[in-house]
Amino acid sequence: MRKHIHLIGFLLCAFSVCAHSFNYTKRHAMIAMRDGVRLYTEIYEPAGNDHAPVLIMRTPYSLRPYNDDSFSKKSFGLDSVYLNHGYIIVRQNVRGTYLSEGCFEQSRPFNPKKKKGDTDEATDTWDTVDWLLAHCRTNGRVGVKGTSYPGFYAFMAARSGHPSIKAASPQAPVNNWFMGDDIHHNGALMLMDSYGFGSSFFRQRRNPSVKAMGKLAPVDTTVDVFYKRPIADILSPVMEEGSFWNDIVEHPDYDSYWQAHCSTSSLGKIRPAVMIVGGLYDAEDNYGTWTTWRQIAKQSPKTPLYLVEAPWYHHGWGNSGYQHLDDAWFGAGTAAYFINEIEYPFFAHYLEGKGKRPAPVTLLPSGETRKEIMKNRDVESQWLTLDCWPPKDARAKRLCLGGGTVVSDPDNPVPYYNNVTTRGRDRAYMAGDQRFASKRGDVLTFSWPATRDTLRMMGPVKVNLVLNTDATDLLAVVKLIDVRPDGYEMLVRGDVMPARFRHSFSKPKPITPNKDFNISFTMPDIAHVLMPGHKLMVQVQFSWFPLVAVNPQTYMKNPYKATASDYRKATVALQGNGKSFVELSVW
Repeated sequence: MRKHIHLIGFLLCAFSVCAHSFNYTKRHAMIAMRDGVRLYTEIYEPAGNDHAPVLIMRTPYSLRPYNDDSFSKKSFGLDSVYLNHGYIIVRQNVRGTYLSEGCFEQSRPFNPKKKKGDTDEATDTWDTVDWLLAHCRTNGRVGVKGTSYPGFYAFMAARSGHPSIKAASPQAPVNNWFMGDDIHHNGALMLMDSYGFGSSFFRQRRNPSVKAMGKLAPVDTTVDVFYKRPIADILSPVMEEGSFWNDIVEHPDYDSYWQAHCSTSSLGKIRPAVMIVGGLYDAEDNYGTWTTWRQIAKQSPKTPLYLVEAPWYHHGWGNSGYQHLDDAWFGAGTAAYFINEIEYPFFAHYLEGKGKRPAPVTLLPSGETRKEIMKNRDVESQWLTLDCWPPKDARAKRLCLGGGTVVSDPDNPVPYYNNVTTRGRDRAYMAGDQRFASKRGDVLTFSWPATRDTLRMMGPVKVNLVLNTDATDLLAVVKLIDVRPDGYEMLVRGDVMPARFRHSFSKPKPITPNKDFNISFTMPDIAHVLMPGHKLMVQVQFSWFPLVAVNPQTYMKNPYKATASDYRKATVALQGNGKSFVELSVW
């Protein structure tokens, strides 16, 4: 495959930042891809290291200040460990973002049948690596990492097959914006995340610029913006020509468009070692972490593959001071332990040829979360290393739900959190106290006696509901909760499933009123230890406002077209007697 390797607009700036014996220089380059599009790239190089490993981070987000000759080691945060070890650090804006040329496409599909001159994120990474090998003093080994959207690009780098890319760490990677992650969960629109993120980011950038796109709609008054308003009205301000919102609205089902934009679509052999990293309480890309890891394990079984999970929020592993969400406390020092004892040794093994390979699974489960016990507690000794996930001797534990009937009212939806403010979605809801929901008459709550023994819940959470309603559509929300002895009802895992997709995500069907129907789905994995004296609780409800767009409870071919007249109350009955249950994997 022919490569075009040359430098345009080269700027060189020198700095005196000590990292052991390394002084660093910084330069900016516009690196040309095979189709002539140039990508803005920052390169930080250690003086005195003629055989340095390369660590690339590709992003659609700002790298400001642009073309600036300032450089502070502090700006790298925990990633400064790589400066200490003399790595060449590369940051690059992907095509169509900020100063990078070309057209940006959301979760740009991997092209498995490329012809000469065809490009995708994998070829852009390949061309970037070729340029770096030709213009930097490297040891010929390259690693790639990134979190969230940059995690998607790190995974595309792994898919590129470039022989010099030896290791990649997609962290909380976007995988499938219909089945999970920021935009939808099981096809249900995650309204707060999509609206807050997409009001600016979903817009089409026309020309290179150092500035972000302006917001089309307010995102700091979300509760007022969404309350008692039909989805068609809510979305009207953001339906700009060229906006990704148009794709969302035009593809309400899991059609070929969404299937092509799944990062693991047409997945073949992955050449480099891959370490997938995620947070157990990640509100944005919990699904992407688990699914990307599972799909690599299934479709590329010879890939050296590693999984790391801990009770972090989205990119909490980059926050050295992180300890809690709401009043659920997880202990101190987890981020520093991760970067120094897990992530850097992974790259050191594959890029420097030193140290041992990590364990297949490295895990810090959540467990005791009371502040008076966990504040400032070092949890280093509680990390687990496992050969597989879920653990080999894990077994299924079924929690059978009782019956009950509620009325679901779109004008009085169940809040997603006990502290719904006008500031946008609060990440703390992922471990938030659910006592506010237990008090509502439209939430079905089931609990079990306090456990006498430790119960280690390790694996996916499977849900089966048998329902009956007078509506033609609805969505079901199921929450697994740890009730602490102090009364705090901590959310361990919750997710949503629209009834329209109960048979197929590609071919939705309405509910037949007053006839029993089944909803089955699997929530992302958990790793949580139920301590003696704690209780398990399950809540079932039919709205999660305004986290998830309120369902009109009237079946429509395209629910994004719903107007005020389409919203109606629904009486919903949950069938008990062993028909409805939540199934855990316990160890």
